[in-house]
Amino acid sequence: MVRIRPLNAFDTALLDYQLLHADVPINVNCLLVGTGPAPGIEALRAWVAERLLRFPLLTERLVCLPGRRARYGWRADPDVDLDHLVREHPPAGVLGGGDGGAGEPGFAGTELRDFVERHSSAVVPVAGPPWQLWLLRAADDTAFALLYRASHIQQDGTAKNLVLSALFGVGSDPTAFVPPQRREPGRARSREVGAAVARSLQWLAPTARSAPFTAPWLGRTTHSWATTSLARLRAIGAPVGGTVNDVFLAGLAGALRRWEGTSEATEGLPVAMAISTRQPGERAMLANFVAGARIVLPCAEPLPLDRLLAVRDRTDRLKQGGTLGVGERLLFELLPARIRPRLFGAGLSGRSSALSVSNQAGAPGPLAVAGQPITAAVPIPTLFPGQRLACHLSGLGDTVSVGTAADAGLPGSRDLAGLWEAEVDLLEEAVRALLVGNGQWGGRRARRG
Repeated sequence: MVRIRPLNAFDTALLDYQLLHADVPINVNCLLVGTGPAPGIEALRAWVAERLLRFPLLTERLVCLPGRRARYGWRADPDVDLDHLVREHPPAGVLGGGDGGAGEPGFAGTELRDFVERHSSAVVPVAGPPWQLWLLRAADDTAFALLYRASHIQQDGTAKNLVLSALFGVGSDPTAFVPPQRREPGRARSREVGAAVARSLQWLAPTARSAPFTAPWLGRTTHSWATTSLARLRAIGAPVGGTVNDVFLAGLAGALRRWEGTSEATEGLPVAMAISTRQPGERAMLANFVAGARIVLPCAEPLPLDRLLAVRDRTDRLKQGGTLGVGERLLFELLPARIRPRLFGAGLSGRSSALSVSNQAGAPGPLAVAGQPITAAVPIPTLFPGQRLACHLSGLGDTVSVGTAADAGLPGSRDLAGLWEAEVDLLEEAVRALLVGNGQWGGRRARRG
């Protein structure tokens, strides 16, 4: 008997949304950068074919279940078209060599970025396995890139990392994909839902609009990225009781403050922040377990350390009343199914937030393909209808990257990642000065108490 894996509530809402917006890409994208000679396209397809045998879940495609109403699930399909799943750009050649372009050695000028922008925005079909790989090689054969594109209907950021580990993990174990444990509501259910309801009221607040967000809409997406180390972000946040996510958001607040057209008087920008709702037994499932929280970035704070402290305080307040995300998931599952796609669209429409952000846990690594190491995994966000800007943090092992997606009509649409990187430098300097007793910062205390 062929086993069919059902979609969960959020998967179904995303599918319903995709069916209503057939031309809108609802993708999870990641740019993998490797060193050394690139594998040939046939060698890469052979590599993927061997991994599909070890991980049959990677062959799943969407099927309609029998019944009076339309219901869908995932079914493994051994007859996979590898020519469709694994492709090369350009199909019969390579790009010119150069000085690295968008921060990646071996690629010329802006060619790697142009490659990403050309291929990241198309809808990923679900008629077969809902993911694709695109291979790009440098002319001097010292580097290569793989653009991984997947449908969000099947994969959130955590699921994407599972697939990357299955495809390219060194020593990956097929038991990485395990069935979920039963989730027990527990006595805290009412308290968690109550806290989620209180947080959801924040979405009703009006969105402040700074100058860049009033620019003409061009409908073409641009991308940028910057790379640093996870240990560095942890070291910046630890002295003030902040998390990696706090440092990420504080750096983004400073970058937006200095972004072209953004006034220094900006009080703050509300953002839609993705949060994980996975339970322990769901950590190895190909599915979506995400919700959204609204947080206002403190762009008006003049000093980097004050911005970090303000973000830390605001994220702490979001966590009051229970584990952030648990109540949101319970509340979402209590809603009628017909409302969920509209709720999903409203949260990303731009009416209640200026941009969306996501701090996705990185793939653990190491990753390799055909004997060549993969050294970086750059998140490539997708813009949903109504969105002008998105910024994601993710990575591979200790190497983390910020990736941005922006409508080309925004002034300086490709500058934000570089500005974020500069803000991390300022945060590091401010925390270092604080530790030696010379920090000149606003009236907040660096530590709680």
